[in-house]
Amino acid sequence: MVAIYLIGKKISDVGNDMNNANVREASRYRAESVAYEFRKTEELQRLAREFFGRTESYNEVDLVSLMQTMLQLDPKISRTWFFRGTKDSLRVLERNSYEFHRLKLSGVELKYMYTLLDTMKGHHYSGTYTEEGKIYWSTIEAIEPTASRRALFGFDILLTDLHSYFAEASGKVSSYVFIVNEQGILLSHPDERLLGTSPFPREELDTLREVLKTKHELEMMVHSVFLSSQVLRIYYPLTIGEEKWVIAVNVPQYGNKEILDEFHRYTLMIALMTIIIFAVLLFFAQHKWRKEYRLRRKIERESMELHLQQLKNQINPHFLFNSLNSLSVLIGTDSTLAKEFVLKLSKVYRYLLETRNESLSTVKEEIDFTRQYYFLQKIRFGEQLDLTIQVSPLSLEAKIPSMSLQMLVENAIKHNLVTIQNPLHINIHDEGDWLIVENNYQPRGESSEASMGVGFERIRTIYEFYSPEKFVCGCQNGYYVCRLPLLKNGL
Repeated sequence: MVAIYLIGKKISDVGNDMNNANVREASRYRAESVAYEFRKTEELQRLAREFFGRTESYNEVDLVSLMQTMLQLDPKISRTWFFRGTKDSLRVLERNSYEFHRLKLSGVELKYMYTLLDTMKGHHYSGTYTEEGKIYWSTIEAIEPTASRRALFGFDILLTDLHSYFAEASGKVSSYVFIVNEQGILLSHPDERLLGTSPFPREELDTLREVLKTKHELEMMVHSVFLSSQVLRIYYPLTIGEEKWVIAVNVPQYGNKEILDEFHRYTLMIALMTIIIFAVLLFFAQHKWRKEYRLRRKIERESMELHLQQLKNQINPHFLFNSLNSLSVLIGTDSTLAKEFVLKLSKVYRYLLETRNESLSTVKEEIDFTRQYYFLQKIRFGEQLDLTIQVSPLSLEAKIPSMSLQMLVENAIKHNLVTIQNPLHINIHDEGDWLIVENNYQPRGESSEASMGVGFERIRTIYEFYSPEKFVCGCQNGYYVCRLPLLKNGL
């Protein structure tokens, strides 16, 4: 009986340790996801500032097109605005609007804008402000001032919009997150009524200051007023521009102690009835439990890493920078083509947002998305790049891993010569239950296996889950050929 009791206690301790490890890993993932959302906004603004810095003039049509693109790329942004030092008005573009709203500035407001132009460090400023009872977080960029051109542009995020965005992105999870700035003001919280307030007692404010000072995460068991129960609260430091924030992930404790105590009592009862039978059952149960736990942890870890990778891929700075450069050329040469270019670019990023949580898409959806992506690359490479697609109607409703077709086309462009002397021809067609993507093999010379491995491994992993058929790729008769099994069977 003593041995069984000690074994049961050890199992409960191991289970508790496993549960705590799971909680810490899930909490860190949530904190990294939230932090990435804000860094994504900063990166988008930096790229826009570089694009503005290359522009010789700021005409209305170009500004509206660019600002609309920014709003489409980042759903958190409530509005964008632009201020030129030679004007006395602010041009504001609200979400879902197609033209600027001009806001005339008072003398005090103009003085403040000029002060920002003259004193802003590192071309960047961020902070909160209140307008008509609404609280915004604003991030501002200064375009490199010259004798003839001084300008500011910024993104404003309404805290209630930020709350709605995170509520929709989080879905049904067993934890909640709030964000606090250096002054102890809530920027995000599940209770919308608390946004913009500082409801913390002095002890917790001291804890927040300690996290900001040490720049290390801190965890403690506290009573959550929001849930009216005990939660494990883990604080993570976050630096956004010149601001210092804290992300707090709160995981409810659902009576773990009572569950473990009851487990001990049942262990003793079973031990009294038959110690031998219980010992045998315990051995097999423990073995099976550990095996299932390791399998579940592996699946959860792969799912988290894959979802975080999809978030990071929503905005590829290199691709976006090249696209904006191409757009800047088109604006001055062919305004009609420039408008179509912006429309295609927005469709590419809209598809990325719509499929970020999906593992599979239909062949038709993937082909439509790949055509949009090819249009953007065709503007850049011209006759040096050619794509042909011949897929039978029967195969269009089959499914393949999301974004796999575009990734294979992107890899072909990235790792092969694309010149007038060596044009790149990419062909997509179906053969029976396979979708074939092939291109003439003319490698650039440098090794590309490492950069191709991550994307190819993701496709292989998805096929291992959904199909006995495997994703195959390799060189054949001077062509690089990739074969994607078509998933039908009602998936």
